[in-house]
Amino acid sequence: MRNRHKFTFIICCAIVDMAAMLLGTLIFLQIANEEHVGWNTLFLNKMIPITILSWLFSVTYFKLYQVDVLFSLEYFYRNSWRAFLTQRVIWQGYIFIFQDDVLYFFGSKANLFQLSFLLFYFLLSRVLFTLVIGRIKRWVFKRYTVAIWGFNKTSIELASHLESNSFFIDFVGILNENSSVEYANNEDFTLELSEAIHNASKDNINELYIVSKPDFISDLNYFFELGDKHCMRLKFVPDFSSISKKHFSSSHLNNFHVIKPRYEPLQNAYNRLIKRVFDIVFSLFVIVFILSWLYPLLAFLIKKQSKGPVLFKQMRTGKKNEPFWCYKFRSMYMNVGDESQQAKKEDSRITPIGKFIRRTSLDEMPQFFNVLMGNMSVVGPRPHMIKHTTDYNDHINNFMVRHFVKPGITGLAQVSGLRGETKEVSDMKRRVTTDIKYVQSWSLITDIKICFLTVIVTLKGDENAF
Repeated sequence: MRNRHKFTFIICCAIVDMAAMLLGTLIFLQIANEEHVGWNTLFLNKMIPITILSWLFSVTYFKLYQVDVLFSLEYFYRNSWRAFLTQRVIWQGYIFIFQDDVLYFFGSKANLFQLSFLLFYFLLSRVLFTLVIGRIKRWVFKRYTVAIWGFNKTSIELASHLESNSFFIDFVGILNENSSVEYANNEDFTLELSEAIHNASKDNINELYIVSKPDFISDLNYFFELGDKHCMRLKFVPDFSSISKKHFSSSHLNNFHVIKPRYEPLQNAYNRLIKRVFDIVFSLFVIVFILSWLYPLLAFLIKKQSKGPVLFKQMRTGKKNEPFWCYKFRSMYMNVGDESQQAKKEDSRITPIGKFIRRTSLDEMPQFFNVLMGNMSVVGPRPHMIKHTTDYNDHINNFMVRHFVKPGITGLAQVSGLRGETKEVSDMKRRVTTDIKYVQSWSLITDIKICFLTVIVTLKGDENAF
């Protein structure tokens, strides 16, 4: 019953969204035909198929209509706008390639009215979605009743999740939350749980989550059979709260339940491919359109102000703790001071042009060649000198987690105000925490966002850049 309501709701959302996208295209075509512009007829005739294909690609990529996304409002809203923006990018790309009068298009009434309509629709539809999803439980006659047995930290977190996502179920809570019984052995636990299953059946509970320590369960089959006899679905959730305070990430490898200390999106080969394609395209763009003229200009100024090579290379720690040569525009005088010493404010080793390129981060530009070679990524944790990696690893337990991914030219820590000299271990701990947050929450949108923020921070000026 609940699945029927869920899928009916999902199908209705998908149909209405697609209808809105098509209506927006029809508005575009109607106004485009009225405008006295040399629109390409073949281009206009294919706008409906392009709309359908681009929208289907966007919602499929962001999994917009999956049950676990649609009924988690935060993810649904976020993925809705991601899908909408992706569809717009594909649409604009199609026009850029096939339309004769590209410059006029961006100021045309057809485009303006279409975009206004779609923005209004998405704002209004998501507000209505919130209102409907909040009331939909009242319209379900035969409710699917769910409960939890077992009172501990894990069951409290599970209860919070079920309460916030109980759109099609009737969650009655933790059945034994007021109980203070402590089990001396497995026999006492088995008797107590058997009685709880029997009582839950009397209360018409359809699904019961059993949250307990794994060592209390001596025979899962016995409890499953007991649940079957009462026509009740049983689900066991192991409680590891007494073992660790951290939140684990779990997955399945065939029939094996695998527990990991954290979720890492870049463990997925598909995500790594997306990130690598982004790195190559972005790097080629910078090298062809920026470094092609910037390199000889800076090379001339660097050579004029001090003797030595234009590029400075240094061994740094990369992915999987493997060293690599990291390239930068040379910003310091040659053979002055200790190279392993971090740059400080008013550092006498820095040349006049070096002060400028360090403050504007132009000294990092040659690292786009590192990206093409596969040693680095455009976005990721900044690479450290090998000596610093060894030193900080001795003081920070999770320091090496940042090396699970390729180091980056820019990163989340850098746009969060955590770049520059680290005088204290606590400064590095904050940077490492931010880097690990990036490792756990990577997405292509995150990389693009960090790139934009890097440009903004660079233009505004970073007091930690010296």
